[in-house]
Amino acid sequence: MATRDEQILNDREAMAKIDPAGMTRLIEELPRQWREAEAIARQAPLQGIGEPRNVVVLGMGGSAIGGDLVKTLLEPTAPVPIAVNRDYSLPAYVGKGTLVVASSYSGNTEETLVSAAEAHRRGATVVAITTGGRLAEDATANGWPLIRIPSGLSPRAAIGYSFVPLYVLMERIGLAPSVAAELAETAELLEQLKARYGADVPVAENPAKQLALSLKGKLPLIYGSYGWTGMAAYRWKTQINENSKAPAIYNAFPELNHNETVGWEVPEEVTRMIELVILRDRHDNKRTQARIDITREIVEERVSGITELWSEGESPVARLFSLIYPGDFVSLYLAMVYKVDPTPVRMIDLLKSRLASLS
Repeated sequence: MATRDEQILNDREAMAKIDPAGMTRLIEELPRQWREAEAIARQAPLQGIGEPRNVVVLGMGGSAIGGDLVKTLLEPTAPVPIAVNRDYSLPAYVGKGTLVVASSYSGNTEETLVSAAEAHRRGATVVAITTGGRLAEDATANGWPLIRIPSGLSPRAAIGYSFVPLYVLMERIGLAPSVAAELAETAELLEQLKARYGADVPVAENPAKQLALSLKGKLPLIYGSYGWTGMAAYRWKTQINENSKAPAIYNAFPELNHNETVGWEVPEEVTRMIELVILRDRHDNKRTQARIDITREIVEERVSGITELWSEGESPVARLFSLIYPGDFVSLYLAMVYKVDPTPVRMIDLLKSRLASLS
């Protein structure tokens, strides 16, 4: 007989009662969002942008993840360094010759607005990616290129709009080769993953729902490898935090073997609460793959359980999002299991209101 949690995950109407704002729909619409984001990015006017000596992406939270992913994908081949800046201040090297991409879904992220204004004062070239708000106003007033994306989403549900325009921008200014084939492959793969993990697929046939059930009452620990699988692990962590309203942690090989591995010794009552998810890619360094295998052997008797998820697809972008997209579904279903609305972020709203009272 199905448990109460399984009954909820097998009943779309029951899920809709927990999810009145429709996070389920937004996650399932990522393939459509992906294609629309590319069309927007290719049509956006980008006059006056030459090849920069460095790139700095400004953003926070769901608006910064696109920068993280582009940085890790392009680092091995890009002719200039790419950095992601999450602060009110900028590195000293930002100035003439720097391309600063200000990414804020709402257009009102205060750290991004302050840093973008400072970049402009220093003579950097600024591009804005936003739905509107103050950032769009600043872009219009200062003559910055503006890539305007659709509004009405939670920033974490707009990963297609935060990643694809930035990736296409890197192509259009000569920092990446043509990305059209990668984006097309990824769009097709996302459709396949939606068919596998979507809300209409029952628990018995849905690995994302099964994993969410395993994570209930546990501390999710997500492992990736240095580079983009590590960023996929970070995305899992933040999605569980925001959608499931639950703690989660992440780390990346091989660095974690030089510190965190020692932390599995004691106390057992804590390690037994951990459910480990390892995100893997067949192109990982062979020594890194050996480290993952050995680490799993070391910790498997100390944790609640271990799940490995291997990337799919051929291009780096497809393989990356084949690891990211399942995590979005897992975080959604864990919210259903905890019976919490995945959309509101009350703790962040409380923090913002207290900060506003100090202004």
